[in-house]
Parts: sequence; C-alpha cells; structure tokens
Amino acid sequence: MYTKNPEYFLTVAREGSISRAAEKLYLSQPYLSQCIGRLEQELQMKLFDRSHTPLVLTEAGRLYLSYLESVGTLTGKFESQVEGLRTGSRQTLNVGMTPWRGSVLLPDILPAFAASHPEVRIVLHENHSNILSGLLEEDRLDFALMNIPNKMDGFVYQAVFYEKMFLVANKTHPAVRDKKTSHAHPAYIDMQELRGERFILLPNEQVMGQAMENLFVRMNMQNADILYTTSSTTAVNLVSAGFGITFLPEGGIRHVPHLDRLALFTVDDPPFCVPLLILYKKNAFLTPQAEDFIKMTKAFYAGL
Repeated sequence: MYTKNPEYFLTVAREGSISRAAEKLYLSQPYLSQCIGRLEQELQMKLFDRSHTPLVLTEAGRLYLSYLESVGTLTGKFESQVEGLRTGSRQTLNVGMTPWRGSVLLPDILPAFAASHPEVRIVLHENHSNILSGLLEEDRLDFALMNIPNKMDGFVYQAVFYEKMFLVANKTHPAVRDKKTSHAHPAYIDMQELRGERFILLPNEQVMGQAMENLFVRMNMQNADILYTTSSTTAVNLVSAGFGITFLPEGGIRHVPHLDRLALFTVDDPPFCVPLLILYKKNAFLTPQAEDFIKMTKAFYAGL
C-alpha cells in the first residue's frame, strides 16, 4: 500500500519542489500535492519539511526513501532471477573479496560450487576492502568476503570467524632461528624482542593495514622499520627470501609458497585476530545460489 506511484515521491524528493516534480511527471501541481498529502495521511507522518525551500525530507521521509530504494533493488533482482529461470539463461553472482583472499580461498571452493551450480556465472571483483565497500553501496556486488570496514552504515554482516594473524619470518632470520615453533601450533613471541627489525606491512588505507597499525601502537612499536606494500603476496615472498618480517591471516597459510622456509608465531594475549565477515547491503536479496556460496565459504573456514 505504501508503494503506489513511488515515482511521485521520488521525483519530489529529487527536485526539492512539488511544482518542478509535477512538470517532470507531466502532472498538475494540485494533483501531485494531493497525492503526496494522501501518502502522508496514510503513513500518519509528514515526509517533507515544507518550511524550507527547496523541500527537505523529514526523518520519516528519509526512512521512506530508504524503503523505496530497498523495494526497487529487491524487485529488480527478483525479476532478473525469474527471467533467468523462464528463459533458461545463466544467472550471475557478483562476489567481492581481496586479491590475496581470492587466491587462497577460491581454488578450494569455486570448482565445487561451479559443479553444483552450472547455471550460475560467477563474476569476481577482487579489490581492497575500501573499494569493495563502494561496490556494495552501488549494488554491483551480491556480497563481499572481507574484514570489517571503516563504516558499517547500510550494511549487514555474517561473521565467518575470528582469524588469527600470524607473525611470519624466515626460519634463518636471526631474531627467530633459535625459537621452537610449528605451522600446526605456532608459538608465542614477544613483539618487544623484534625491536629494530624490518617489518613488511600493508598500508593503513587497507583494513588489514589498519589492524596492524593499531597493534603496533598498542605494542609501542610505532618507530619500527617498516616497508609498506599493498600486496600480501609481495610481503610473504620477500619474507621467504629472508627480507623482513610480516603478518598473514591463518586462512591462507597453507597456500603460501615455500612454507617450509617460514616460522610462524602468535603475538599479543589473546592472540592478534581480525574478524572475517560476509558483508552485504541492508535489505539485500540473497539468492539461493549466493546463500550456497556463503555456506561453502563458512564450511571451508570452519575446517581450518
């Protein structure tokens, strides 16, 4: 009942004027004004603050605008899914994740997903978390697998798990070569023992980089010798070659090349962790295929 002629309200909200909106809609101004008035009577709330020029949305108006946008998004996706079923065309699933995450996760789950859902065309969007957040806002992704973004407004998340961040160094590195540890059960190391060592970290423009920066502040390690790279792959390859120390999420450790060269450690108490999330827009329509992909992702991480 609240979505009859939604273009009337949307045009007034966009134009900030009933008269200009009436011109755009090829309606008379009195008729459009009556329509908006009837809608406000039905909702029992004012949608526009008419004391301002141009018109300003009230709190109820902003809520109604969000409602209409959500309905429009859901309707479009629903119609697309139904059309795909009717015509037998392949459905598209837009999935976002960081490049490193994709390189360590997708080889394990994508072949199985493709085999069970041959009707689905996967489109991968691999980028840094701040870019993925923007793509979600623009409705260009069904969901993204990522660490917690700076802004959660407008998003819903499902927690996949709290992922330990292991400190990683070459086994021959002077700071760790005498320490006993294993890949299955990384030992604890005191960050203060690593003062003066070179670290290879992600910049704080990336969510994981912000988590690392926060750790270094808490550990009073702000003056450490740091080389920044936007690529976790570059960081671990440099460490494998004996150049510096870095951090890597536990979810991808077994895919790291030359793992036998590396020593792994936990830091902080409790161990340094970063939450890994499935993120999508509020009121988003997750298709059954998207739900299946998410279930497979959770199952993968649950088995680590």
